[in-house]
Amino acid sequence: MARLLFILLFIPSIVFSHELKPSIANFQFIEKDNKLNFKLSIQLNLEAILANIDPSHSDTDESKNSDYYNSLRKLPAEQLLEVFKKSLVNFKDNISLNQNELKIPFEIDDVQIEKIGDLNLSRETLIQISGSNIDKNNLQFGWIKDYGPVILRVSNPQKEIVYTEYLKINSVSKNFSITKNKDQNLFAEIYNYLTIGFLHIVPKGLDHILFVIGLFLFSPKFKPLLIQVSAFTLAHTITIFLGVLNILSISPQIVEPIIALSIAYVAIENIFLKNISLWRPMVVFVFGLLHGLGFAGVISEIGLSQAHFITSLISFNVGVEIGQLFVIVGCYFGFAYWIKEKPWYKKYFTNTLSILIALVGIYWFIERVI
Repeated sequence: MARLLFILLFIPSIVFSHELKPSIANFQFIEKDNKLNFKLSIQLNLEAILANIDPSHSDTDESKNSDYYNSLRKLPAEQLLEVFKKSLVNFKDNISLNQNELKIPFEIDDVQIEKIGDLNLSRETLIQISGSNIDKNNLQFGWIKDYGPVILRVSNPQKEIVYTEYLKINSVSKNFSITKNKDQNLFAEIYNYLTIGFLHIVPKGLDHILFVIGLFLFSPKFKPLLIQVSAFTLAHTITIFLGVLNILSISPQIVEPIIALSIAYVAIENIFLKNISLWRPMVVFVFGLLHGLGFAGVISEIGLSQAHFITSLISFNVGVEIGQLFVIVGCYFGFAYWIKEKPWYKKYFTNTLSILIALVGIYWFIERVI
């Protein structure tokens, strides 16, 4: 029991603090002096790359190089830049920019590293790359698998996004061009944002996973579960749209602690509430609004396709729902199907798990406030 408590209480907080997010690569065509040039801005976790953190890990502390990673995060921006300059040649060699299967020469113009902030949060680095004399068609972007997944966004000279693609680990983009790419159809966009939404829940969204497990533990029966999940889904769908459209915005410093508190609340209520009432779905709905703002923050960082804005947004949301369904199905066939009829299921199993989840939420809340 003590070991389980340690896992639930301590590990999730580490994952939240050191979660590995996909990098974002913005490729823009630029017309100048009758020539076609480009700028490539890459937003990434530079410390993770320098420390050679395996991108297959869900968080940096799983890596054998985590100590070096944490030491890099404590360096001032100027010192971290000096460390990066020593590996500059390798970094350039590890980026793949091709046209018609030929490598495009490029230069790194600038490296902007955030100052040291909250050490519980990863800081972002922006690397500016440029090149000249390229053609309009048949370009490809990629990098080595050690750098992890990346979201590619391509803009024309008018700064309109003409192509987006989610590149998984060890993959190269499809051919893109200055105009709307023929390969970039609606189904490709749907798949990209479905994948991003799903991955934000499984495996990276441990706070959302614990909340959904808390809902499931109240009752594995279909009706109570449907009522709760429907309330949660409706609520976070509303605030995802409001947040992405900049109609509603609340600081993550407020949202994230309350999300942690929501985990503790539903878990504690599982112990004392015997039957579902109007109160339970109302509370779940309110908490769902806050979870939706968390989702909106993620999708705002990633960006949405301008060509299929609403479709991309809906696809991300559906991906989140599939992730939640995956968690529910996992809970049902993982334990509920086998033991839900046992006389001790509620008293000893669900109550014990709910207590542990509540402790996680409380610990998480204190950590995010402090």
